[in-house]
Amino acid sequence: MAQTQAERKAETRARLLAAGADLFADHGIDGVSVDAVAEAAGRTSGAVYAHFGSKQGLLLAVLDAWKESVLTVLFAEVAITDSPLGQLAAVWDNIGDNPGTDSDRWSLLEHELWLRAARDPEVASALRSRDAEARRRSGQELSRWASKVGVEPVTDPENLATLVKALLTGLEMQRRIEPDSVNGDLAVIGLAALMGLKSPAPSSAGPDASGSQSAPVVSRSETTRSETTRSGTTRSDATRSATTTTLQTSTHRER
Repeated sequence: MAQTQAERKAETRARLLAAGADLFADHGIDGVSVDAVAEAAGRTSGAVYAHFGSKQGLLLAVLDAWKESVLTVLFAEVAITDSPLGQLAAVWDNIGDNPGTDSDRWSLLEHELWLRAARDPEVASALRSRDAEARRRSGQELSRWASKVGVEPVTDPENLATLVKALLTGLEMQRRIEPDSVNGDLAVIGLAALMGLKSPAPSSAGPDASGSQSAPVVSRSETTRSETTRSGTTRSDATRSATTTTLQTSTHRER
């Protein structure tokens, strides 16, 4: 069945957003032209101006759509496994240890946005708004997770969300420069400490002081991206589907 005009507009907008996000992450915001975005999306430069008005308008729209995608993918990753330590490992696996993937580009885009926000009040305002909403939603999810697992985090939900983001962002940046200094075990130890979940050292687990057996830290190899979900799809399939759905929903909402 032929697409309606509204459907064609929505598809064009989604393609431009996806192309813009990839190019901004890969080449830096200042290294990307409107023409390059249009070419990558298979559209004309006029389409970029018609939908966003300028490259700055596209950047702000990418920021808005991207905040939804990151949260959707993150929560989809956490839902894959029932193990609390496995869920924390999945968070790091998705955000901090995915070289060459969409998640890796999102992290680079985050750094690009921070640099631009430090010099551009309009981007700074949009980034603050996005971060406030992301912090609120993340705090709610972390609070629900803590209640379900039966642990007491180190602080209230919104401050906890700030600490978790700071930990993940710092480790992710360190991994880029010194990859051998950061691994999944270290990330899980840090996350577990913030969440109030007991976690042993990265070495093999042994009895704790009370004589009980500590649960081992879950390594990346135990929660790989090829892990199969209960429905039979792989984690990469699940997160890709979640991202696509969110971008489409965001596009329809903005129409």
